Parts: sequence; C-alpha cells; structure tokens
Amino acid sequence: MGNLAIIVDLETTGLDGGSDQIIEIGAIKVDLDTGEVIDQFQTFTKPDDVYTYFGDEDEEFDEEDVEPDRLDPFIVELTGITDEMLEGAPSNPEAVEAFFQFAGDLQIWAYNAGFDSKFLNVHTEEHRPLKDVLALAKRTFPNLTNHKLATVAQELNISIEGAHRAIADCLITKEVLLKGIQFQIENPHPFHHGFKASDYRPKEEGMFFGKIIVFTGALVTMTRDGAATHASQFGFKIGSGVTKKTDYLVVGIQDLSTLAGHDKSTKQRKAEELIAEGVNIEILTENDFIRMCGIGE
Repeated sequence: MGNLAIIVDLETTGLDGGSDQIIEIGAIKVDLDTGEVIDQFQTFTKPDDVYTYFGDEDEEFDEEDVEPDRLDPFIVELTGITDEMLEGAPSNPEAVEAFFQFAGDLQIWAYNAGFDSKFLNVHTEEHRPLKDVLALAKRTFPNLTNHKLATVAQELNISIEGAHRAIADCLITKEVLLKGIQFQIENPHPFHHGFKASDYRPKEEGMFFGKIIVFTGALVTMTRDGAATHASQFGFKIGSGVTKKTDYLVVGIQDLSTLAGHDKSTKQRKAEELIAEGVNIEILTENDFIRMCGIGE
C-alpha cells in the first residue's frame, strides 16, 4: 500500500538523553504518496522514579523524608502532561519496544532525529537509523529565520495547534515533510548539470559491482546525484534508462502532472513490461534502496 513511512515524536523530561527520560511517544504511519495517515500510535510512559531526600543528613534515615521527584513545572506547562497522567503507564523500555513493534521495518522520520534517536537508543538494541525532517527542511527551505519546527510550519502556513504533544507534533512534521517532498518534485535535483549517468564510475570492490541501477522520480532523503554517488560506491553502474540489462529500478515520488495521464513514469512502465516478459528487474522504493545499501547505518 503506497510509499509508507513512520513519523515519530517524543516528549521528554528534558534535553539530556543520558539522564532525562521519555514521558510520551507518538507516531503516525503515513502514505507519503497521498499524505494519508494510515494508523497511529500513542502512549504515555512513566520515567523511573528519581528520589530526593528531605531529611537532615545528621539524623537517622527516615523513609517518610524520601519523595519521588515530580515533573518539572516547565515541562508540565510546555506539554500539558502531568504526573497524574503518567500513573500506571508503561516503563520507558516497554513503551519503546511497543513503538518499534508498531513501526515494523518501515523507514522512520523525526524532526531533529538525533534528539529522538538518543532517547530511543537507550532502551533498544536495534539502534534503527532515523531520517531527519529537520535536515530536509534546512536543505529545502534554507532562507528561513530559523528551522525550529514551529517556525518552519508557520512559514509554510501549517497549523501548529496542539504543538508539544507527540501526535500533534507528528502531524505538523508530516506536513513539513510533504511540503519538502512537493518541493523536490517541483524542483528536482537531477544529476550534476552537464553530467551523464555514465560519468558515475562503479567501485570495483563494491558488493553490487556488475549490477545496473536506474532512478526515476524525486528522492526525499537525498538528491539524485547523492543517490547515484552512493550507488556507484557500492559498485552499481548507473543506467540512464531501463533495458533488459537493468537489475534494479529505484522509484521516487512521481509528479502526476508530468506523466501524460499515467500514474507511473515511463521508466517504471518499461520495467514492468520487461518483468512481465520474464526479465529479472527488481523495482525498489527509496526506502528499499537505503536498506539494501545500509545507508545511514
């Protein structure tokens, strides 16, 4: 079903991934081709109790003088999340495990992904790479005052209602991501001006040396030049068109207005025709290409 991806957002007790903890995880499953939200995941998560001793150091220890720390009033004011809302919620490790079960093997996006990664990675051995919408926003809209999520959203006329709650921030991030995708479609990054696909020399020791790969459509996480450079480093020969010698076709986001009434590019339709004739061509999404080459891991 479509070009599915996960967008995740965390609310935390602070900014330090080593000492602060998660209090809410929100995620949505999105079809990047249509913008439709297919499913969503939300859970509060109770941090491990941190205790403060209020007794006199010179007196005998008394359990009644020990109280668990409460959420910082700033965090309560910012997010609207209270200690009472976290009572009975799963622990951070349990919540993170549930999130990754929801995400499955889909590509995961976040706004300022490095922040979310450091909190998630504390509680999992998966250490899944997260794609960064902030990096995409900086590359796509470089002239904004700053690239905080709220600033970018407002500059792009995206509502920020409900900001600083996980699902609301996911929905805002989704709109920024889709705007970035649309910009990529309308302003495609082809191979370097004046270069041909054949100018990308395949690395002979690459694991895919001898294979031919072709790209079609706008890519989201990298430019077409960047994708071709990565592919050639893994040994791929970059093809300019689909033929019987093609091994892989990577399909990006298609601009339907340029397809003369079709819903697929000429390259994709050619690949499907050859596959029907028995030619062994594998059609990949951008996510498939990234996973196959291990880019970002």
